[in-house]
Amino acid sequence: MTTPTSHNHYDEKLAGVYDRMYPLEFDTGPAVDLLAELTPPRGRILELGVGTGRIALPLAQRGYQVLGLDASEAMLSQLKKADPEGTVEGVLGDFTQTHTGREFDLVSVMINTFFFAVTQEQQLSALRLVREQLAPGGRFLLEAFDPASYHNLQGQEVSFRQLDPGSFMLNTVMVERSLQLLLATHTVVDGGGAPQTTQHVIRYAFPSELDLLARLSGMRLVHRWEDWSKQPYTARSTRHVSVYARDDDPVLSGDGGDGSCDA
Repeated sequence: MTTPTSHNHYDEKLAGVYDRMYPLEFDTGPAVDLLAELTPPRGRILELGVGTGRIALPLAQRGYQVLGLDASEAMLSQLKKADPEGTVEGVLGDFTQTHTGREFDLVSVMINTFFFAVTQEQQLSALRLVREQLAPGGRFLLEAFDPASYHNLQGQEVSFRQLDPGSFMLNTVMVERSLQLLLATHTVVDGGGAPQTTQHVIRYAFPSELDLLARLSGMRLVHRWEDWSKQPYTARSTRHVSVYARDDDPVLSGDGGDGSCDA
């Protein structure tokens, strides 16, 4: 597997089944609650990789000003269908390169989307853009899987997912440990024609590397939990919800930069 030069985005086929690929209704309420807790009333929120608006729409309904950035026109089309009144401002752009020209009280990136930046340089660029768009006192929240279980994967891992009674998805995963790359292949089989296969590559990063990249970008970790209910992050955690602040935030002063971090 060679190092990709640009990150992938979801095409029309995957955008159309995305919400069935990741049935996260159980997570949506707690996620929205925590994001709202981190944002002042009627505050400004930027979601990187907004997708179909699973998180952005409930936040907009609570009165927040939400801008959703996504590199996939197909995903933004799905967002528009879900939000015909335009309560969420959808913007086409690559979060490793695109600056909105605005500041936000909260910037978020959900369910591993940050790893679509496929080189360490792209991830650092994305974090520097986050820092530039983060208002004083603002927070950056990143949700991702912990790579430990994937890092030692040998060969292919194959899984099957029923999307609905008439369709299913076959997924295969391969890992290139030396580059921290994960190649996922999705084959959708339904009644609408021949099976359609799509691939995408992500570059996973361990929490310690994310913290270092954040520091190089001018941010520091203030909280890390294993889920949206703020359960402690431990060596057994399979994912994390990490919250960063600007390094000039008062919460970080006087304690060497670790602030109130409860990782």
